[in-house]
Amino acid sequence: MSALPVPAAPNPTAPPGFTLGPFAVDRDGALAPRDADLAPGFVFTWRDRTVHARLSGAPAGTTNARDGALALELTVGRVPSSALAETASQRARSLALLRSLPPLLPAGWRMRLLADHRIQLRSDTPLTLPVTATALITQLTRFLLALSPYLDLLDEGGVASGKAKL
Repeated sequence: MSALPVPAAPNPTAPPGFTLGPFAVDRDGALAPRDADLAPGFVFTWRDRTVHARLSGAPAGTTNARDGALALELTVGRVPSSALAETASQRARSLALLRSLPPLLPAGWRMRLLADHRIQLRSDTPLTLPVTATALITQLTRFLLALSPYLDLLDEGGVASGKAKL
């Protein structure tokens, strides 16, 4: 059994921290929101769906300023319309699938049906700040790998994914 890696000590020769857009970057390259009231983010596409990622700092009143969160939100699909003959039969099947999914979702994931029949999924993951780019990409990858079977199920259930629009 190998020993766990020991975190590196801060690099004393690294330049002091700097600002990169809405992020504060420390001397070792780790990111944190520059302002606790801002939630800087970015957008990317996964399987024809646009994913909105936001990094938030410690909420007011939190005792640990290193507490943060990574919020990921995307429209996973749309319930087919009953107005079109070719999709009307899929509508009941899609709605039944949506009723059965929430108890199966991982902890911290929430799914909701919006008024325009889009299906939105949101995940909030606790994150220690500042966060390295490696740790951030690791969290994103874990989310996307866990998300894939649900997207497969929704696609098979007749929920229209639509194409991502940036």
